[in-house]
Amino acid sequence: MTKVLVVDDVEDNIILLTLELEDGGFQVIPARSGYECIEECDKDAPDIILLDNHMPGMSGIEALEKLKANPVTAEIPVLMVSADFSHQQVVKALDLGAHDFVSKPIDYPVLAARMRSALRLVNAREALIKANAELEHLATRDSLTGAYNRRQFFVLADVEMSKARRQARDLSVLMIDIDYFKVINDQHGHAAGDHALLEITERINAAGRASDIVARLGGEEFAVCCPDTDLVGAKTIAERIRERCKDEPIICFGKELCITVSIGLSQLDPLDAGFDALLQRADKMLYKAKESGRDRSVAG
Repeated sequence: MTKVLVVDDVEDNIILLTLELEDGGFQVIPARSGYECIEECDKDAPDIILLDNHMPGMSGIEALEKLKANPVTAEIPVLMVSADFSHQQVVKALDLGAHDFVSKPIDYPVLAARMRSALRLVNAREALIKANAELEHLATRDSLTGAYNRRQFFVLADVEMSKARRQARDLSVLMIDIDYFKVINDQHGHAAGDHALLEITERINAAGRASDIVARLGGEEFAVCCPDTDLVGAKTIAERIRERCKDEPIICFGKELCITVSIGLSQLDPLDAGFDALLQRADKMLYKAKESGRDRSVAG
């Protein structure tokens, strides 16, 4: 049910408007001053506010200014209500972010229409924010595992590299490859392979830290950028990942899949021309790990 905060210092006005609004299917929250308006919004933000302008203590315009200055209440639509609006007040209220004006005495069908208009705009804005968030997720994340995709990994890693150089901080990167992944697909099917990729992603995330940037670069290959981490710290993270993968078989369609990973890791060198150089060194270490028997981490 849509919550309407009705702010008016005249009790009869609140009572009459409450009856109309409740008949229209709204939940009404009364406030009898600008101060009460702010307090009610802090306690439980309404969906829309009907704000009387002429009130003692704190005027409607003053309350509006406070509401719009607070990020928590700034997006709540406010309809200003008054029997007398000067042009100066109208301009100021609109500049502050008021959605609309309603004159007293209130014509309820007109008020209801303006409330619906305000709520439609709010709903449209929320839908747009949600759609943009979904588009950003699609553009930056691997569709199967939810890890960052290759493109976004390089964007974020370049930022961390610049920060590390500027602030003389450590930075390391891990390259991770699932051992014999083709065998999983060939023997158990691609659905099992997808399940394994999801499980490995979860274990990489669980073994790392919130600040680490985890990406699926393609196929069965992952990368982790570790800010503020030297080679010793990166080795610790790599071993945690390797052990989690080795020690916990993946249950898929009633079968246990024993999966191991090989990891190559490297630390940022002042002479690195860019992040590619660091990643290529880690990739060479990954090749050494696979060449020397797999299920191990090699640093260099």
